[in-house]
Amino acid sequence: MAEEKSLDLSQVSVANLLNDNAPTSIPEPEPQEEVQPEAQTEEPAAEVADPETESKEETVAEDTPVAEEPVADETPTAAEEEVSVIDVLRSKMGYEVEGSFSEDYDGVAKFADAVAQEIAKEQLDTVFTQFPDVEQYLQYRYNGGDPKQYFQATAPVVDYSAVEITDENVAIQRAVVEEFLQRSGYNHEEVAETVQDYVEAGILQRQANRSLGKLQKIQEQEAASLIERQKAEAQQRQQNAQTQWTNIKSTIDTGEVRGFQIPTADRKKFYSWMSDAVDNQGRTQRLVDREKMDLETQVAMEYLLWKNFDLNKLLSNTQNTKKAQNLKQKLQQNKPASQRMKGGRNSASKAPAKLPSLKDLL
Repeated sequence: MAEEKSLDLSQVSVANLLNDNAPTSIPEPEPQEEVQPEAQTEEPAAEVADPETESKEETVAEDTPVAEEPVADETPTAAEEEVSVIDVLRSKMGYEVEGSFSEDYDGVAKFADAVAQEIAKEQLDTVFTQFPDVEQYLQYRYNGGDPKQYFQATAPVVDYSAVEITDENVAIQRAVVEEFLQRSGYNHEEVAETVQDYVEAGILQRQANRSLGKLQKIQEQEAASLIERQKAEAQQRQQNAQTQWTNIKSTIDTGEVRGFQIPTADRKKFYSWMSDAVDNQGRTQRLVDREKMDLETQVAMEYLLWKNFDLNKLLSNTQNTKKAQNLKQKLQQNKPASQRMKGGRNSASKAPAKLPSLKDLL
């Protein structure tokens, strides 16, 4: 069997490949003598990786997913860009205030004011839960009720809910029975006779207990009736005010008021100037402007009111006054009539006297 020869690439140089005169055949390998390994001073060669082990490692590397480190995305998302200052304030304060607020200082101020009102409302609700009578009184006063009538009904001189009937206190028994009989329509003599009959019959205490229960119900009904009546009156006033403002708006929308023409662009602004509140006290811009009026303007407004706002008559008087003033000015500019009559036409046509010359004077 012929001896297999391996190709020794170390015998092929780059010069041989590029040299045209070099032999085209590749020289066969020559037998080499075994050389004993000598101590090498150079660094040991890198270990040759086993092909099978390398292929297994590559397979494992391909099958095992590589955990990628998260990269911080510095570009803000669309949701972050759409978040407004008002939305951030809603999230921070925890109040869902209704209404639209602009993204500027005025909008933030209005939002903060609305949140403050919500906080105050929560605090008032807490107080009203603990003290219902306080809520009742404040509601009564808010509706324009008279505090004297309220306390007379809710806290009278004699609070029958705190009165107790005892066997020993006959004076209280008589006072309770007399008060009930008077409220029932008995006159003074009838009250005295009836009470005496109760005493003689030995039923005064029983009648006093019955009268006390009825008086307690009467006081409760009077207080409730006063509050309900005041609430109904407040609703009626509110309805009347709403009707009045509706009529005012309709009058403005007509575009003409007592001879004044109201442009279409000014009608809405004029109505807002009269009706919309501009401060915490509920004042409109109209009231604020009226407080800033000087004395002369106030007198002029009162004069118009005194004249029943008859603008046609006022304008006529003004025109007549202007005509009189113009006529007076014209008369003052002209010569008096006596001078015009004495001079006549000849006087006007006569030449003025000639002044002497310098030669005559010298």
